[in-house]
Amino acid sequence: MSSHGITDAEFAAALAAGRVEAEAEIRAQTVRYVADRDSIEIVTTRNAGFLIPRHRIGALQDVPVEDLAKLEIWPDGSAIELEDRDIHISVDGLMTAILPAMLPTRTVAAIFASRGGKATSGAKRISAQKNGRKGGRPRKARKAIA
Repeated sequence: MSSHGITDAEFAAALAAGRVEAEAEIRAQTVRYVADRDSIEIVTTRNAGFLIPRHRIGALQDVPVEDLAKLEIWPDGSAIELEDRDIHISVDGLMTAILPAMLPTRTVAAIFASRGGKATSGAKRISAQKNGRKGGRPRKARKAIA
């Protein structure tokens, strides 16, 4: 069996990748069951709160109310769980699935459209700037129909 040591550079790269992932994903800070609304409240690390009706979370629909008081957060905030029932729910996945269903269609479309047009790399940014100076993205050549 071979052992593989990790270099300082690999360790630093892993830490940096973890920080980027933590910034990109929605992470939970607190979670609790709100009985009078039959909902799950999640407060994220960005201090935004979400109150999600329990019936919208498939894994929790048939869980007795007494057990919902035992909801916990994973140490990194990436998931909520009910360990006794072996239920683990990704916070980022939950928000991605639930929020579009709760928001008006036009709002969801506007959010995704605004994200879709953003340049994500240096090469894309430079290309977009060059095309902008020329009056925008070049039009596609039309094919002659014979």
